Amino acid sequence: MALEARIRSLTRPARIRVIARYLGQLAAVLAVLATVPALAAAAFGEWRLAIVLLGTVVGPACLIALGARQAAPGPSIQANEAMVVTTLIFAIAAALMAIPFHRLGMTPVDALFEAVSGVTTTGLTTLPHVTELSPGLLFLRAWLQFAGGLGFVILAVGLIGAHGAETRRLLDPSGGDEDLASSTRLHARRMMAVYGTLTLGGVALLWATGMSPFVALLHGLTGVSTGGFSSFDSSLAEAPAPSRLAAGALSLAAALPMILYYRALANRRPLDILRDRELIALAVAVALVSTVLYLNEALSPTDALLQAINAQTTTGFSTVDITTLSPTGKLALILSMLTGAGLGSTGGGLKLLRILFLLRLVQVLIWRSLLPPHAVITNRVAGVAIDDVQISRVTGVVLLYLLIIVGSWMVFVAAGHEPFDALFEVVSATATVGLSVGLSSPDLASGLKLLLCFDMLAGRLEVLALAVTLYPRTWIR
Repeated sequence: MALEARIRSLTRPARIRVIARYLGQLAAVLAVLATVPALAAAAFGEWRLAIVLLGTVVGPACLIALGARQAAPGPSIQANEAMVVTTLIFAIAAALMAIPFHRLGMTPVDALFEAVSGVTTTGLTTLPHVTELSPGLLFLRAWLQFAGGLGFVILAVGLIGAHGAETRRLLDPSGGDEDLASSTRLHARRMMAVYGTLTLGGVALLWATGMSPFVALLHGLTGVSTGGFSSFDSSLAEAPAPSRLAAGALSLAAALPMILYYRALANRRPLDILRDRELIALAVAVALVSTVLYLNEALSPTDALLQAINAQTTTGFSTVDITTLSPTGKLALILSMLTGAGLGSTGGGLKLLRILFLLRLVQVLIWRSLLPPHAVITNRVAGVAIDDVQISRVTGVVLLYLLIIVGSWMVFVAAGHEPFDALFEVVSATATVGLSVGLSSPDLASGLKLLLCFDMLAGRLEVLALAVTLYPRTWIR
């Protein structure tokens, strides 16, 4: 109790003026991003969609005006403020982008579901026939995921920076001594450059392997963001075989930490990427899941490998009908989606670095039983020393993540859905994957659709940011 009282006395609530200022700055970016699909719709002759999209810029413009009137914040943004800003900008973007879908015929809940799935780069949809959408709407869906992936990469840097230098070193061990603000901006520029390069390379590769230019653009945008929206009703199962392989390669590239590419090229040692612990863990996980799918589901080696890649990287492209898989195959995909991609990538899930982190803690516990009580063990993950603060943060995030999954799953089961399929859908939403066993449909109850929206936002925001935003003491002393 004394510790809790001491923590309460030191609590620093989030400052509304600081949050408004940063939201205003980010809303300017959001307004610019909204004009891209509007211009695309105009180019396709879809003037109604273009006008509706331009109308959504009014909301961000109001935030800009509000933020510009705020006094300048202090020398640094607090950790809780960074988390609140991250949560609110994703929520605002989803709410605004639901307007075009609603205006063009979708129910309010379905429109919100589609928008949240887009900005969180999840890929779940309630649309029964994607091929019936106009080119402007197809581009809007792909652009939402591309912008959502880019936004998460940039905002994650600020969020990580707000945690402190010790957490930043998990993503970039070489940058720990830089000034926090300058380091954050530098990381953002580096990752934007990598993100853009991967996008251009992915689109070119998909085009070269048989897709039309427009379809290649759509899948390039959703592949690099590990989003998974497709212009085909059955996802990549309808795409040419070389294009499916190209999409799998792009998904693997996007599932690795963005900063890893920059470090390898900056040091002129690109082969260093092959020694990265998360890359090795990603390869092992994909190999295990693809082996299970190949042996248990009678899939071709290529389909088994690609489906394992799409689940592990949380891209969510589908090369097979998930509803036809056995419980063993679905369980393998559930575990794959749950572990997820690399930390600092556009992928979702718990993240491979956290899994390595927890495995290391188990190893240390075993070691301690073999050593004298006074022995000192330095915990290291991927060559980086970890302390008690990081241990509590990682275990806390994992616990919150699992609690959200269990709670949402119980709601689905209570609503009468088959337990195993309900678990698959909830994990897919929370891990921002987008693979579905058919529950995400127009017939799903509105309350359950909103619950999946919450799961998608929680998973994209790494759970902790949403928890901090909803915590009462974030707002009051």
